[in-house]
Amino acid sequence: METTKAERIRLGIFVLVMSSLILGTAAFLIGKKITEKYVPYKTRFTESVDGLSPGAKVKLNGIVVGSVTSLEVDSEDLTSVIVNFEVIAGTPVKTTMTANLIGGISLTGLKSIELSGGAPDDHNAKKGDFIRSSISGFKQITGHAENIAEKIEGILNNLLMITNDYNQRRLANIIMNLDNVTAKIDTILIKNSKEINELPKQTKLLLENTTAFINELSSIEKSAVSALARIDSLASRADKKIQNLPLEAAVKSVTEATKSIELLSKRGDQLIYRNQEDLSVTVRHLREAVINLNDFSRQIRENPSLLIRGEEKQQRVR
Repeated sequence: METTKAERIRLGIFVLVMSSLILGTAAFLIGKKITEKYVPYKTRFTESVDGLSPGAKVKLNGIVVGSVTSLEVDSEDLTSVIVNFEVIAGTPVKTTMTANLIGGISLTGLKSIELSGGAPDDHNAKKGDFIRSSISGFKQITGHAENIAEKIEGILNNLLMITNDYNQRRLANIIMNLDNVTAKIDTILIKNSKEINELPKQTKLLLENTTAFINELSSIEKSAVSALARIDSLASRADKKIQNLPLEAAVKSVTEATKSIELLSKRGDQLIYRNQEDLSVTVRHLREAVINLNDFSRQIRENPSLLIRGEEKQQRVR
């Protein structure tokens, strides 16, 4: 069946439109890839990066922001791997962020890098900076599994040690000793069954005695409260009597006596001050009389005949 001219024209137009769409989409994607700028960064992993390859996605909170460019073994630490990756310019990569390995549990086993952490006020990482890495969740799970396996192995070793022949014999001896102890306890209970049966009665009697003692204590407490009330009443009465005493009059009398003594002392001072000159003259005369007496007594000691001569003169004068 031959196609008509109109059909060939419609087919040509369709092919031309589809080719244009395909070329335009490819040009758009290629142009976007060419014009889009990326910023390179690095990170260092101390665990296996199996499943991570160049071209792997780099995500920030689940959003694809870049890709892995290359991987290399750290020449300074052969147990570490340096991963070079780049993110779209303008992506907020902070110095406090961490790079984590995610994935690897799926059927493909492919891994990617997840950036997390950081705060808006933190400093932005510079071009080519190292972003801190953290242990992946898979590594943490395997690490916990290893620890659990070690603990289980230790428990099994302890069980094997407990269940060996020597420990089995010891356990058998312990069980036999427990049986003997239980039999002895049963024998003691049978022998002392009467005393054990009387324990409730003795306990009841003890409770009754305790109750009586508590009642006596309560009566003593009431008596003590009554005595304290009486003492309080007596104290209040004594306080009232003390308040009714003429204390103010006594204080006033003491004050007046003090003032009188003070006035008498002032008057004595004034009297001494006024007669100070007479007292000095009297003291001077007394001093001269004492001196004369001393001279007279000295002369009599030196010449006792003066007394005799003095008597003769008196007789002649008569």
